[in-house]
Amino acid sequence: MDKLRTLEQLLRPAKGLILDFDGLLADSEKYHFLAYREVFERYGHKVDETEYYKYWTSLGHGAKGEIQRHNLALDPLAIRSEKMPIFTRYCEDGSISLYPDAKELLGVLSASGKTLAIASGSFTHDIRAILRNEGVGDLFATILGSDIVPAIKPAPDIFLRTMETLALTAAECVVFEDAEKGMYAAIEAGIPVIIVRTRETKDFDFGRADLVLDSHQELLKFAGAASL
Repeated sequence: MDKLRTLEQLLRPAKGLILDFDGLLADSEKYHFLAYREVFERYGHKVDETEYYKYWTSLGHGAKGEIQRHNLALDPLAIRSEKMPIFTRYCEDGSISLYPDAKELLGVLSASGKTLAIASGSFTHDIRAILRNEGVGDLFATILGSDIVPAIKPAPDIFLRTMETLALTAAECVVFEDAEKGMYAAIEAGIPVIIVRTRETKDFDFGRADLVLDSHQELLKFAGAASL
């Protein structure tokens, strides 16, 4: 079955489209890396960028995983607390923007009449700052970040809370993700998941996704051609 037909079969019956943010809509992963690198350098540790995109971006091991892998005598909660205002600055000052294809994609998806939501590992106020700068915040029925759930991806909490907020079931939703941690979270929540590969996650294993697309451009092409 070709990708267009699979996309149509996934999206046509869906009422709610739940989108990840970092890496899928926002070109922000680099700035998460830069913020964490700045903090770890204060303690004499250099975060490897290749490791970051594998273990942090895709697998979701976070600061705790970095500390464990390198046997660092550091508190992951304290590291994250120091990182947050650095990343927030990038969100508010316009450093972080949406991918050009993502902005066009949002127009296509919103025109379908389906309810759009964001379920992200970033904090809600940071997501809203970027969307506000881009002028697209009003496209979403709800915007939920990691600050409103007890456990972040790959735990399913953010998707379960999003469905509850939208008053929709898993069978009525589709998740768009770019990382393994998001794929596993969607699977755990029982929601079909579409993966969009990015330059950071292009070589990772997405074999359990319902559909894997090779780029934002491919998703935009098929979404524009699909009968939704």
